[in-house]
Amino acid sequence: MTTARVMVPVLTLMNANGSVDEGACAAYAERAGATWLDLFLVSGTIGGGESSTPVVRRRVLELWAARVPKDRLLACVWTPDDLTHAADSGVRPIVVLRDLADAAAMHSVLAELPADAFVYSHPNYTPTTFTPAVAEAAKRSGVRPAGGKICKVSLDAVQSLRAATGDDFQLYDGRCRHVAGSVRAGATGVVAVPLCTLPKDLPDRSDTDAMQLTIDRTQALIDSTGAGAARIAMLTDALIPRLST
Repeated sequence: MTTARVMVPVLTLMNANGSVDEGACAAYAERAGATWLDLFLVSGTIGGGESSTPVVRRRVLELWAARVPKDRLLACVWTPDDLTHAADSGVRPIVVLRDLADAAAMHSVLAELPADAFVYSHPNYTPTTFTPAVAEAAKRSGVRPAGGKICKVSLDAVQSLRAATGDDFQLYDGRCRHVAGSVRAGATGVVAVPLCTLPKDLPDRSDTDAMQLTIDRTQALIDSTGAGAARIAMLTDALIPRLST
């Protein structure tokens, strides 16, 4: 079986006064960059990107881009300013699909994206998501993005998306509850929020079973913690001690 690639949405570490904790963010980026993890999504949902300001998102991206090879980063785009910041930093953008009423609106957004862009498709953000039908139409008209984080989809949908997008599309299953199954269905890899804490016992990338156990351990904590800020606080509390060891 093909080894899964792993995308990790990273936390945004802040001071009590609401400013970016630059020292902690720098240490986090350096620690993350020393692992084998493939991609780090900066200012995504778990990083509080939706509720932060463009100024905060830009600074955090600058801190990561100074310490991690840019081909291992994705800059989450919530506003047009973010797209500019990603281009200025030389980091591939991953554009959150938001409030798209229909396939025509989706096509218009895709047509405006840079050729290397990823999309972030989640039904919480848009009623029209990146479905196999949308992907097939985008490919036919030449506006298919380079890849995407596709959330809340079944393994059957992953398989259909792979068929619709073609083999060179970087297809990341937004779930990591069945890494091997996602890859068998056609995913390039998975999005693993539980690994944002950079566990000390992160197994070798080739050991999918051990990786799943490591993911599942923290996923159980996520599932038992309240949504939103409570989950981010729990993950941050688990991460911070590891940055000083």
